Amino acid sequence: MKGWIAMLITASLLLGLGGCRAPVDAPASAPETAPSQPAVEETVPETQPETTAPRASLPEPEDADFVRVRDYLPEVLQQLPYATADNFTGHQIYDFTEVFLRYGTVKKLQLVCEELAQQGLNLKIWDGFRPVSAQFKLWEVCPDDTYVADPNKGFSGHSRGNTVDVTLVDTDGNEIEMPTGFDDFTAKADRDYSDVPALPAEHAMLLQNTMEKYGFTGYFGEWWHFRDNQEYPVEKVFEPVAAAVYRAECQEFINLRREPNVDAQSIARIPRDGEFAVLALHGDFALAEYQGMQGYVNRSYIRLAEK
Repeated sequence: MKGWIAMLITASLLLGLGGCRAPVDAPASAPETAPSQPAVEETVPETQPETTAPRASLPEPEDADFVRVRDYLPEVLQQLPYATADNFTGHQIYDFTEVFLRYGTVKKLQLVCEELAQQGLNLKIWDGFRPVSAQFKLWEVCPDDTYVADPNKGFSGHSRGNTVDVTLVDTDGNEIEMPTGFDDFTAKADRDYSDVPALPAEHAMLLQNTMEKYGFTGYFGEWWHFRDNQEYPVEKVFEPVAAAVYRAECQEFINLRREPNVDAQSIARIPRDGEFAVLALHGDFALAEYQGMQGYVNRSYIRLAEK
């Protein structure tokens, strides 16, 4: 009889080690300080997907979701001056090099790009979503509300994820002539184009009219700045990071989830020591890319891969 009891206890313990998941109230911790010992989580139901699936099979994001722009607009060029010291402040403002925006805003940019393509033109993005931390740093190095939104009073539209700084490029990726360069704070940068030559004024009007046609409004003082007419709240949690490779630290697997929540749908299982890229942080979770899929993993069960 005692032997049967021992066997039942052993079987129960084995069933309890099926995967890793942090409790709902798990404290936030930086990936670099994740637990050194494998964590234990309740096994997900057998109805969850056992293998990865192509991204095309995943649900379409909600309009308010943050997405990586190049996943939906791979032809759009990106050059982020604030990711380097080569900007008007002379300081690096953030360290990530990918543009993130609300999915609803990206859908509108798709329409803009389709129309511009008919004229042999494309977009280049200079700035997209700007985390709250970056806005404070920008204000710290340039505390002048003539040029920078004071985050102590209100945030730039960039911190809402629906605002972009863009210009036009030709089919070879060369910028076409515009009234000024990026972050030029002279009178020539505003939308009164009477003080600039005809050709750059025509190009600026083409950009402005096309963006406005598909639901954007330009800021008068900067010909490159456009805000989606669909309002979104300031995002204070989601923050892109310089992409890095991490590993799953668990007994068996961790869940790649649709949303940053322990109860969210599991997209796939990442096996113990499985590698994936972390693209952004979201509180207790991290936005991860694994085998062509993007989802959220609990930061308590990941560690930076050794170089």
